[in-house]
Amino acid sequence: MTGNNEVSVVKRNNVLPAVQTINEEEYVSPSTDVYETPDAFVLMIDLPGSSKEAISVTLENMALAVKAKIEPYHGEKATLLFKELKPATYYRAFNLGDGIDRNSIDAHYEQGVLTLKLFKNAKAKPREIQIK
Repeated sequence: MTGNNEVSVVKRNNVLPAVQTINEEEYVSPSTDVYETPDAFVLMIDLPGSSKEAISVTLENMALAVKAKIEPYHGEKATLLFKELKPATYYRAFNLGDGIDRNSIDAHYEQGVLTLKLFKNAKAKPREIQIK
């Protein structure tokens, strides 16, 4: 996927959020864009309906996992007439290569999109070698 394969993602065949079952629990696999800049890999993960407080991002060994819960709320005095929204859990995991600085990952959530910036180690950044 990238020039030096520092972030690997299993690409989905459809554009709709896919439902996957892990340990008998159903998860919605959110749509994700991954791109590379000279200093970082950036993941943009679509998590509509989730609050910032309901999102968890964990890093363990070579895996980065994103999990978020959505719980539709209609208000205390609302009379529900039609129901299609249901509680769900988003989940997506990414494998990271050695070129990612695990101590320098930024996370930002705005308008339903979680943006994770995975900074490259200095050794992983392209550089020009001076000839002496």
